[in-house]
Amino acid sequence: MTFGYAAFDLDGTLLGADGCVDPVTLDGLRRLREQGLSLLVATGRSPYRLQQLGLPTEVLDLFEPLMLLRDGDIQWNWRTDAIESMRTVPDTAVPALLAWGFPDIVVDTGRGIVSTSASAADRYARLYRCPRSSIVVSGRLPHAPALKVTVFGERRDVLAALTGIDGCSIGPRKSGRCNVVPLGSCKTAGLARLMAERYAEPTLGRVVAFGDGDNDVCLLGSVGAGVAMADSYPGAARAASLRLRGTLAGYLTAGFPRGLEKIRRAGRRCRHTT
Repeated sequence: MTFGYAAFDLDGTLLGADGCVDPVTLDGLRRLREQGLSLLVATGRSPYRLQQLGLPTEVLDLFEPLMLLRDGDIQWNWRTDAIESMRTVPDTAVPALLAWGFPDIVVDTGRGIVSTSASAADRYARLYRCPRSSIVVSGRLPHAPALKVTVFGERRDVLAALTGIDGCSIGPRKSGRCNVVPLGSCKTAGLARLMAERYAEPTLGRVVAFGDGDNDVCLLGSVGAGVAMADSYPGAARAASLRLRGTLAGYLTAGFPRGLEKIRRAGRRCRHTT
């Protein structure tokens, strides 16, 4: 086995539609552990949204204590519930968006989600499949910390509102909203920092990553080997070393590392780490 680490996305990859890890997948994770791999989580969820899943201890115990959350911007210790490092958007970003007059803004602080309006809260809950009851509606948005700011409006207006504010990135408009995140927000960049700081790994060459979404594209193409789920986002499938035809559970329990034996990239550094 040439890999020492396996990094997993959660939604659409490790978790089923019910937000749970099924028993066969759990057996597959145990198999990886028996083969000597350290298991890592790399997800777009914040600590608050991950805790909403209520993952059982038998699942969490299989993973390393430090999890990579909010697309690489947070290192969170699930055992102690401590955020050990966190990258946020500039403190001036939220006041600038409010001053521009956007009526529908949602801020994820890592420990909670706050919305300026009930309609924005409803839309956010549907888009991100989180309980509507978990979103606080308030006329006073927290300016800091802000891990991600979701603005329901035109991207050109968001860009205009944030003119002159460095340190944030504005994503493309999707489903009527665009996200403002810290500059360089990326699972690959976050994982590279974690591997170097905690595991003394100079590259991601010994990591095999599993994912399915557009926020996994860079990661699947930068690690030693990337495995895309059968129903992955097209970009993720193109970036991966291997695209599954069946389920993740089946591959982990009976197939891994089939298809990866001759694939082991040096572990490229993505543009966000330079």
